[in-house]
Amino acid sequence: MRIALANSTHIPEVVSFFNENLDSNNSAVYSKEFLCPLGIKASIRRKQMIVATVEGQVVGAFRFYRKKTQNKISLYQFAISEIYRGQGLLKKMLKTINDLPIVSLCPSDSYLNDYYDKSGWYLQEQIEEFNVWIFTD
Repeated sequence: MRIALANSTHIPEVVSFFNENLDSNNSAVYSKEFLCPLGIKASIRRKQMIVATVEGQVVGAFRFYRKKTQNKISLYQFAISEIYRGQGLLKKMLKTINDLPIVSLCPSDSYLNDYYDKSGWYLQEQIEEFNVWIFTD
């Protein structure tokens, strides 16, 4: 397995990967931006996408943004292939950029809050309809 910053050669595969692993019916997808291929392409060009590949195939990806004024990193979206879920892959991927705390918003009524809770994220606060989760490792 290789975990690295995505580059322009990854664009078609990452777009396809998110199309296969995220959909608008998912309770954790609270913005249509997560499903927009242009946003995915732009994040790769800005060097804000990490991918995990096995034999050249994307099996995990996440989009992030470093907030310079707040000394933290925002995790915008992520997906892990079904066969790699439950193996700590997202944590391994996050460690490649974890020089600052990583913050993720999750709708408070989403099933994904169980994932954050069980995988060692810290619930910092609830803002309106979102839980704010923090990862520091």
